[in-house]
Amino acid sequence: MPAVVALFIFLFLSISVSFAQPNDECEGDTCNTLKPTVVWVRPPELGAKGPGIAITSGPVYNVMAHLSGYLDNYNHEFEAYPVKRAWSLIQHEKSAQRVYCFYGASYQEERTKWGYYSLPTSINLPLLIVSKRELLPLKSNQDNHGTEKKGKGQFPSISLQALLNQHFKTVLYNDVSNAYASAVEQWATKYNVLRVNSLGKDLGMHTIALIKSGRVDFGYVGSRELAALSKDELNDLHVYQLSELSTSLRGTKRLLCSKTELGREVTSGLNNALRFIFSQPDKSKTLRDTQFIADGYSNRLKPLFDKRWDAYVSKN
Repeated sequence: MPAVVALFIFLFLSISVSFAQPNDECEGDTCNTLKPTVVWVRPPELGAKGPGIAITSGPVYNVMAHLSGYLDNYNHEFEAYPVKRAWSLIQHEKSAQRVYCFYGASYQEERTKWGYYSLPTSINLPLLIVSKRELLPLKSNQDNHGTEKKGKGQFPSISLQALLNQHFKTVLYNDVSNAYASAVEQWATKYNVLRVNSLGKDLGMHTIALIKSGRVDFGYVGSRELAALSKDELNDLHVYQLSELSTSLRGTKRLLCSKTELGREVTSGLNNALRFIFSQPDKSKTLRDTQFIADGYSNRLKPLFDKRWDAYVSKN
């Protein structure tokens, strides 16, 4: 066979094999360009760092990156947006190759009209409120018993209903719907709730600023924000756990993705990953400890968190 003809056949076969190579055998950057992209979005918060809107480090980033490691069929990006903008991206940005997903969403049935929820990725501890002045002793209109006793969360327990019925004022952020907001709405009036737009900064720290200025009497603040305060700042505040939102065990921090085929695939894939994680004690422990750090809880709450985590995993 002439050398020229042999060379032609060799080149032809090489090109054919290259084009016939299946996607799951591709490597490096070429493979990544073929994968759909999942954009994990969060509101601006303490500890989240990165250039521009990108999140590249921080405790919550560590959780998202850990979970995304179980979804290797996708590229993953992590970005910070104000809550209203995040909801808009999930509702309106539709693409077969790119999907926006809010990490840490609370389950709200009305959101299922425009998004797919994953299973919970964490569990709750007693929900905390902060005030500038001491709120105890406070009598509940419902049971007329004092609420000044320490619950299992190590903080004095107080009734949200009693606070609101006695015209103490709290703050709710528009476009933010969670367990606290749902509870407040049961007893909300125009006198006991200040409603403001969600902002492009950490809402817990903004709540503390509203309390310090006297615009509200108390508000929901996460442990991560409390841990960021100085000792003097903490000494000027009173911390309580809400009796209505402290005892029941519930799953928290779901992934909420756009209601597209890609969004459905991503949440379904994460659900499968979570079932696998919870079935493996070592992997469950890793996720549990990563979540605990991300929430900024005090180490004294670790035994309670571990106990609740184990109870949730065994139940589900």
